[in-house]
Amino acid sequence: MQLHHFHDPEGNFGDDLNHWIWDYLLPGWRQAWPDTWLVGVGTLINEKMPAGVPKLVMGSGVGYGDLPSEQMKAECRFVSVRGPRSAAALGIDSALGILDPAALIPLLSDFSGIERHGETLFIPHHRSIHRQDWPALCARAGLSFLSPRGEAKGVIRRIAGARLVVTESMHGAILADAFGVPWHAVSINAQFNSWKWADWGESVGVDVKIHPLASALEPLFRKLQRQPAAKPAAGGAPAADGGRGAPARPGQSWKGRLRLALERMSVEPKIAALAKQPGQLSDRAKLADAQERLQARLAELAGEMVATA
Repeated sequence: MQLHHFHDPEGNFGDDLNHWIWDYLLPGWRQAWPDTWLVGVGTLINEKMPAGVPKLVMGSGVGYGDLPSEQMKAECRFVSVRGPRSAAALGIDSALGILDPAALIPLLSDFSGIERHGETLFIPHHRSIHRQDWPALCARAGLSFLSPRGEAKGVIRRIAGARLVVTESMHGAILADAFGVPWHAVSINAQFNSWKWADWGESVGVDVKIHPLASALEPLFRKLQRQPAAKPAAGGAPAADGGRGAPARPGQSWKGRLRLALERMSVEPKIAALAKQPGQLSDRAKLADAQERLQARLAELAGEMVATA
């Protein structure tokens, strides 16, 4: 099989774990069914899936892009999807809306017995990584910054050892929850997708509460961004940095600096407050049941692979 997953050139642990998770969960998958694509962990079920080839959908979800056409759906074998909302959107058996496969990672031998370091972690979405100087902001707020762009196994072990995780990355919450680490979900980026969080949350019996961190002045920022740029100063020098003639660095116009400063003033106290509040956890019985059902589906699939080898 070939693997279909999202690839960020700068890295994103929730997508990058696809490179090794299937070797644990579905040994021998690389050699099985060479004409088939494995659609793995992520919000991948859309019209951008490989077309005209058989696809094995294993725990992926709906949420980005257009739903696959009926023709593309006919090319898919849905072993499981991320949650009940994905199953309903696709019009498939609701029993297939089981769980994100990343929630099985604590059951793998390489991730057993991880000691708690007791840190409170902050994990932004990989698309929010450049919005702030997160390490400095977190240090002032009393949290430890954890980049979603780090090596996946290392990021997961840090999450597993935490006291609390404040995260815009959904897989930050999925992994924390699976390891029994309380978490808070936060939104920073305007493209935050609450629907996919609800899809996963319903699979494990938790009503996900999203804490918005963006400033209430966001509409003003957008209005400023639509205004025309300042005219050049006398002599042709750009009227940057308040019209004093000093050239602004890329992305550091006065509007950009104002946005960063006001966002920082909004975000810092909010995450500091969340760090002191009890986090959420899913229904432990529902999580265990979903893990068992997903493992059963994987075992059935492994049996088929052996039988057709």
